[in-house]
Parts: sequence; C-alpha cells; structure tokens
Amino acid sequence: MLPGIDIKFSNGNIGTVVSTADGVFGLLTSAVAVVDTFDLETPYIVKGMTDVAKLGIKPDVDNYRLYKWLSEFYAEAGEGQELWLMGFPKTDKVSDWFTPDVATGKTPSEALLDASNGRLSGCFTCFSPDGAYVLTVANGMDADVAAAKTLAQTLAENYTNNQYAPFFTILEGYGYTGVGTDLPNLLEESNNRVGVLIGATEKQTGTVPFMGASTSVLAGRLASLQVMENPGKVKRGALKPLQAFIVDDAVEVVDVETLHDKGYITFRTHVRKAGYYFTDSRLATAENDDYHYIERRRGIDKAFRLAHNIVSNEILNDFDLTNEGKIDPIYAKDIEGNLEREIFTQMTSRGELSRDKTNPDDLGVQAAFNLDANVAVTNRIEMVVKVRPKGYARWIEILLGYDVELNN
Repeated sequence: MLPGIDIKFSNGNIGTVVSTADGVFGLLTSAVAVVDTFDLETPYIVKGMTDVAKLGIKPDVDNYRLYKWLSEFYAEAGEGQELWLMGFPKTDKVSDWFTPDVATGKTPSEALLDASNGRLSGCFTCFSPDGAYVLTVANGMDADVAAAKTLAQTLAENYTNNQYAPFFTILEGYGYTGVGTDLPNLLEESNNRVGVLIGATEKQTGTVPFMGASTSVLAGRLASLQVMENPGKVKRGALKPLQAFIVDDAVEVVDVETLHDKGYITFRTHVRKAGYYFTDSRLATAENDDYHYIERRRGIDKAFRLAHNIVSNEILNDFDLTNEGKIDPIYAKDIEGNLEREIFTQMTSRGELSRDKTNPDDLGVQAAFNLDANVAVTNRIEMVVKVRPKGYARWIEILLGYDVELNN
C-alpha cells in the first residue's frame, strides 16, 4: 500500500431525527455528437451559453434535452459558472454510465471526474434516450433508476476513498408515474451520496414529451449557494422557472408531501409567496444519517478536501518521537493548528460552519492527534477532526394569541 492518508467520515455525531471551487459540478448526459465540435465520451468545460454554442449544441431534435438543461442551469447559476459535461450515446442507460468496465474496472463517468482533477463536488444526470428505449416501470418509475442509484453510490464511495475527491450525484426520477405510494422509501436506504429529483419545468406529455426531471434547476441553484445553504432556502428567492410540473399536473395541485416523506427532492410553493422552491435537499439515506441532506454532504466534503490538502503535505515527512516512540506533541500541535486555521479561514469565517460566539477561541473546528499511538512501531499517525455544522429552521412553531398584559 502506497504511503498516503486515510480519511474516514465519522457518522452519528450530530444527533439529528487553498480555497475550493464549491459549486463546480459535472453533467452526465445523453447526447448526439456534433461534427468537429462535440464528441461523445469526451470531457468538456463550459462557462456559459456562448461556450455551449461553440460546441454546436443546439435546441434541435438531436440535443434538445441537453440544450434545455444547460440553458436552465445558467439561468439559475448565472453566466460564468464553470460546468464540466460529458455526453453518452442515446442507446446507453443511466446505469451504464456508472457500471465498471470488466477489463479496466473503471466506469464511463470516471473519465469526467478524472479530467476535472478532483474539482467536481457533484454530478447530475440528464437522460434522453433514443426512440428504441423501452421504459420498464418498477416501483413507480423507470427500473433503471434503482440500478443507477446503487452504482452511483458505489462509485462515489470508491472515488472518495481512492482519489480523495468526494462528490454526490443527483439522478432523475425518470418515468415517474405520478403515484407516490408506489415509490420506494429512500429513507430506508443508505445511499448518502445520491439523491433523486422528481418534477420538471414542463409536462411529461407536452409538445416535446419529457419523462425525466429538471436536475438542471437544482444544479444551478446549488452552484449559486454556499455549501451550508439548503437549495430550498426561502430567503434566496424563488427559482427562475415560471412553471413546474409533476407528470402533467402543476406542482400546486400535487401531493408533494408524500414525495418528500419518502426522501425525494421535488418542487413546492409557499403560501403568499410567488414562484417555486425546492421541498428540501434529501439524499437517499436514513434521516439520522449525519449526511442525509445535500448541505451536510457538501459541508463535510469541503472539510474533507481541506483536511487532505493540509495533511497530505506530511506524507513521508520525518519528525521527532518521544522516548516511548510516540509522536512529538509539538509537531502534532503544529499540524493541528495548520488544519484548524485552514478550515476556519475557508469555512467558519465564511459562515459555512457554526461558531460559538461566546467563546473567542472557538473556531468551529477541532483537530487532535492520538498522542498515545506508538508511531515507531506502526509508522501510522492518527488524528480526529470535528467540525460544527449549521442549524436549519425546518420546522417553526409559533404560539399566537391575545393578551392585554403585554408589558408584564
């Protein structure tokens, strides 16, 4: 095993029932190649619709869905936002994008992840198969969604462990039938790096039939937010689309609570507020998972990257040992301080982690070496890093009534 770092995610601690480009995402999409400008299974970077035009991606029959995804993403995120994309043949299923090659062991999606050199913190899918695709409905949606979900989780876990580049994936609830009770309960799963979106900016049976979901809008909203912000945050304002549907019905008349209660992300409205919002940011895992929500996932992943940046400098470094063969406390304290300062600077000071303002020494992060480990024997140094998350006003209770003695 090569000298390196093993960073594991501690879980179950919250008790819930150099700067990183936090909003750089990847798009995995069905597409048709454009001669001389856009090849399939090839990574591309775009930063706006001008770059999209240079690739020859147009709202025509071949790449209508891809063009619409990109236009909705930039409407929400704003021009200039970096986005990596890769197109796959329309004969592929989404699960194919996450299936390892028998010979190489690598998935098609990894080409995009590798090309970005670890910059991608999230991936989104846009499935637009050719006319030969046969939709197989199982548990209320395309059966391939379940297969892709499991494979995407495995890829994310493996890539995080091997490349130190954590990311999450949002899939479309493709082919959703509109019967929420048929859907599997994602809260009974353990895929805390995968989420499923249901709902779109157009009807399934519109002028151009659409069986997918508008992951473009979710990606655009997340790209415009800091890592600790929920995409459904009302203070950020309504989403850009003026229409939102689930199957063929306007979101206003759909029972979105059932979808939410089963762990899906979808659209909603708020009384006396114009426009559409996201219900929440759930991933396909239990509610008591520390990383059940996208913002918790993004926050811990950013801390992971920062910790790796600092501690990787110490690989194969030499240091003094105590008489018992343990790590020198002064050396340990130096690294702890470097790591804490980095995470404080890049996250806490930006409001992405909580800080106890009653304690001037609180940084929102704590790093501590195991000073009892016999490093002389094991050549392994151990440390624990803890960060304090933000709180979220998911449920607000107000007791309202009359009282003539307001000053008492």
